[in-house]
Amino acid sequence: MSGSRSIRGSVAVTAAFDVMALVAFVVAGMGSHNEGAVPAYFLRNAVPLVVSWLGFAALLGTYHRPGFATLWRTWVVAVPIALVGRSWWVGSPSGTRFLTFLAVGMAFTGLFLLIGRGLSALITGRGYPSRRRA
Repeated sequence: MSGSRSIRGSVAVTAAFDVMALVAFVVAGMGSHNEGAVPAYFLRNAVPLVVSWLGFAALLGTYHRPGFATLWRTWVVAVPIALVGRSWWVGSPSGTRFLTFLAVGMAFTGLFLLIGRGLSALITGRGYPSRRRA
């Protein structure tokens, strides 16, 4: 039983790090656009991203077998849909500026998610081969 609790606990840690990575992306984006710490701006950017991520993670089984493949599948579906939804909700950017927004958003969410997964693996010990002591 403790093994299944340990796995559930590490899956929860992984999911939490994914959400924290997406929130960190939003905060970094707000900072780079001088939006300050306005809660409404944070919510309009974070809600579509986190809701899309968690929704698609549930549909795609991202946390049943956390790994690079499930992370990639969720990222490639959830993030573009969230960015389109956010742009529609906010009304900007549009046209060719949207393509730049999409490219930057994909690149940096991917980077932040990979960093989060690395930290999660360090904390939980999952994702690293066990090391034998000499």
